[in-house]
Amino acid sequence: MITKGYRLSFSHLVFYISTFIIATQLWSIWRQSKHSYLTYTPSKWEFDADVHANVHTLSHDQCDSAFPKLYHSLDQAVGLRQGRKVHIQDIEIAEGRCMLRVMIHEGELFVVDSGKPEKCYVTNGNERERILGTLAQIDRALTTSSTPDPAIPNIEFSLSLDDLPRRSRKKGTFFGYTRKEGREYNDIWMMPNYAYWSWNYTHAPSWNSIRKEIELKETEVPWAKKDPRVVWRGKVKMAKLRQELVKVSEGKAWSDIKPVVINNASDPHTKDVMNLRQFCGYKFTVQTEGTSYSGRLKYLQLCRSALITHPLEWQEFHTHLMRLAGPEVNYIEASENFGNLESAMEYYQAHDHEAEVIAKNSHETFARRYLTPAAVTCYWRRLFWTWASVQGYEPQLYVPDKDGNMVMRGTPWTAFAANWPKDPSIIP
Repeated sequence: MITKGYRLSFSHLVFYISTFIIATQLWSIWRQSKHSYLTYTPSKWEFDADVHANVHTLSHDQCDSAFPKLYHSLDQAVGLRQGRKVHIQDIEIAEGRCMLRVMIHEGELFVVDSGKPEKCYVTNGNERERILGTLAQIDRALTTSSTPDPAIPNIEFSLSLDDLPRRSRKKGTFFGYTRKEGREYNDIWMMPNYAYWSWNYTHAPSWNSIRKEIELKETEVPWAKKDPRVVWRGKVKMAKLRQELVKVSEGKAWSDIKPVVINNASDPHTKDVMNLRQFCGYKFTVQTEGTSYSGRLKYLQLCRSALITHPLEWQEFHTHLMRLAGPEVNYIEASENFGNLESAMEYYQAHDHEAEVIAKNSHETFARRYLTPAAVTCYWRRLFWTWASVQGYEPQLYVPDKDGNMVMRGTPWTAFAANWPKDPSIIP
């Protein structure tokens, strides 16, 4: 009730009506909120490796802010298509060729076709690690997707578990751990290696656990206390350049480079095996490719050591971040046959500070940012969205069988993981 003698002006009326409308809208938002409260995101968020390195729930905006240089290979993959869409026949797989065909439907992961990955070409019998390590990363990226972000679109794609993706299928468009430059590889979309989940063969039970162990070791062994030599271990039969590496470094005072032999107690090189953590105790480490890309590279990049590598032929999703020169230089490039390795070592041992800068830049770029678990998950989600932008079909989870009944095309990945290599659709 308006008191006697008080007149309600037009401006007061507008104020009361506006206040009522705003209050009503806020109440509606609060009622519809999943958690029944208004969320607040600071306008100026910054990535802090000590806080966010293992956080998988970063939003699109946070991923862009934290890892602005991460998505080069995805932008390249889209650009190479020149506007062409991916058709359903492009993602078909062949049995026994180390591939999986999967679908993301309403935020859930399904295996549509597993072929016969147990009969693929990979060594060490780690097909299961490759399958589960890759699918588990995809599932984690799905289940940790930030609530404010749009739902991940429905997509269907194939992936190769092989070190040589074109050995899986000569043509077609699919995800792979690695690729080379050239028209033959234009349709290979790079995904993170399975070891970003786990690689027991290298005694790395999880990516974050070994990352933290190496980080702790680095605090205990500063640059000045590291072994000044260059270190390498590996199987020399995998590539000729490895034989050249051993040859040019044999007997040199600056070298702790040795071939190794595994599972043969009578061979003297068996005792030279080192675990991944030990490499970080050296100022210089060597990286060599083998069948294709080197699974060891990412572990060496966790060290605060100066990485030496021959010119890389095989790419990974993060290798575009390697810098050979300039203020962000983060590795040393040797010649193809390591013929200049001795002169490089003589130079950097005489210019220790330059080597330390390279080691620090590498550590900050990879261990502290672009190879953190958070970065890997951000990359997976960006991969999903980028793939959706070129997908020329709508994935169908249910299709009619011969009797007209709607049946599910895929197996939930949880059932697939629990039963592989048995058919999870057959209930015992």
